[in-house]
Amino acid sequence: MKISIRRSGGFAGISEEITSLDTGKLNQAAAQGVENLVRELDLFNLPTNPPGQKVGADFLKYEITVSDRGKQHTIIFNDDDAPPTARLRDFVQRLTQFR
Repeated sequence: MKISIRRSGGFAGISEEITSLDTGKLNQAAAQGVENLVRELDLFNLPTNPPGQKVGADFLKYEITVSDRGKQHTIIFNDDDAPPTARLRDFVQRLTQFR
């Protein structure tokens, strides 16, 4: 499974990849942990743009792309502290620990 997380926007208009990982290159325990997180969030079935986000030009925007066994899905959300995206923000935080 491959996962890429990009961050863009904000006051400075940044655009950067904050993490990119391939679970095939992690130790077995770490790979299982990451894959379990993806399954728990049901990332492949979440909408590309989750509902309930606040609107604002200065929010940081995150783009999570997950590829596994020929499937690929991207989710884009604002870092706006909205409850509907809390689990996605937690996912980003946990995956950035693998940098």
